[in-house]
Amino acid sequence: MSLRTSILRAAAPALALLLTACWVPLERGRQMEARLDRLEADSAEQQRVVADRVAAVDRKIVEVQQKIDELNRAARRSGADLGVSLQRLQDEFTRVKGDLEVEQHRLGQLEKSVGALSDRTDKRFAALRGRGALDELEAKERIDTLERPDDKVSFLALAQKEEATGDKSVARTLYDEYVRRWPADAMAPEAAFHSAELSMEQKRWREALVSYGWIYEKAPRSERAPDAMLGIARAMLEVDELKKDAPGVLKELVAKFPRSDAAAQARKLQADLAPKKPRRK
Repeated sequence: MSLRTSILRAAAPALALLLTACWVPLERGRQMEARLDRLEADSAEQQRVVADRVAAVDRKIVEVQQKIDELNRAARRSGADLGVSLQRLQDEFTRVKGDLEVEQHRLGQLEKSVGALSDRTDKRFAALRGRGALDELEAKERIDTLERPDDKVSFLALAQKEEATGDKSVARTLYDEYVRRWPADAMAPEAAFHSAELSMEQKRWREALVSYGWIYEKAPRSERAPDAMLGIARAMLEVDELKKDAPGVLKELVAKFPRSDAAAQARKLQADLAPKKPRRK
């Protein structure tokens, strides 16, 4: 099996799980579905109420416009009827305007309630899927508050800053975005490597393989290529169905980059993985 095939095999489950690498047991999955069904029902009811409120506001707006039209027609009258009509219409207009303001306030409160319910639903769903998914959601919320620069130098600096301050999920997401936005940039392999290393720290082996694999595929002559191959082997050793492929990666690394520090580490790892010879009695 080629290294490219192994990486694709590793990447497939990661992509299928939206790169969360979270495994949900069957019973826990049933519980999650039941809870989500209830949350979705609550959300649907809230949306229905909002729709009703919007319709009520629309009706009030039409009513207000009708009263305005009546006022305009009354303005063209004369005599005692004009004073009576104006007073009645002004009273009606005040009442309808008050009703409209009440409905608009209720609509605003409902929209806030629906927004809060949506946030809680996302967080509960992530919590049910495990700590990794919750970290992803919190990272996404954090990133949404960041002002991401358009120039690549400042963008990379932001990712490095987030990594330095310990916000690893945010940093990893920013590194991944850097690679997507500027794949041909000289610093893209460095960004991919940092993303992979952070994934390894978080025990997200398949995602690490995806990032290391990007360097292997897209930047095979970069300075990070040997380190990426070593990372691929180490990540494979953590994935049961890929363990058997790790020695081949180490062998390829030593052959391609024999004088690199990564090759030296690969040789040590090869020795550790080599079958132990039975001692003679």
